[in-house]
Amino acid sequence: MTYDLEIVIPVFREEHNISETLSNIKKKINLNFRILVVYDFIDDPTIAVVKDNFNDDKIILVKNKYTGLNGAMKTAFEMSEAKSTMLYTAEDHQNYEVIIDMYNKFTQGYDVVCASRLMAGGDYHQVKQPFIKSILVKIVSFILDNLTSLPTKDPTNGIKLFSSKVIKSFPIESKLGFTFAIELLAKSYRNNYKIAEVPALSPIRKFGKSKFSYYSIIFYLPWFIYILLTKPKKN
Repeated sequence: MTYDLEIVIPVFREEHNISETLSNIKKKINLNFRILVVYDFIDDPTIAVVKDNFNDDKIILVKNKYTGLNGAMKTAFEMSEAKSTMLYTAEDHQNYEVIIDMYNKFTQGYDVVCASRLMAGGDYHQVKQPFIKSILVKIVSFILDNLTSLPTKDPTNGIKLFSSKVIKSFPIESKLGFTFAIELLAKSYRNNYKIAEVPALSPIRKFGKSKFSYYSIIFYLPWFIYILLTKPKKN
């Protein structure tokens, strides 16, 4: 079966978060979609929670062929046959309506749709952010917004929807974390794919700790420079 939307949820010990997130999506999202819950380790307790609570062919457990979040997205992209695919995080219990907004933009002809915490209607500050991370996100946003024609104010946010055309055109080169999202954004921008954004909130994590690592910042830098220095190809 071909789905209109594939929702990818990478997990690592998210057993206390996953039920509410999956329930919200199933109850609120009226689309032809499938959810891929991608895990690294067979003994991850998240797996048992999904199996025990969701006997549904729309929710599929998938073993990561690689490792980590970046690997989870590579795995999902390689197996996806949907018209569009997006990342959604396991702890995000309140942002599910943004899925509809992003998919609606896709149906209007956009190949990349960004969830933006920094545009009007979004909120980056409902969750207290680490100081250095907050400053870097704002600096990157300010520079790219003022020195390029990139049509999103929140390029570092990993929550993005990509058309199957983008996924097939640009295999992921990135190795860590959410870097795949800014990589595909950069390549799509360079090649004049249509990009849009919709307002979103920073998710409030109820259980567990953020997987963010300052080490991952260095992997964003090449794609930031790529966007800054590139000029979109002329049609």
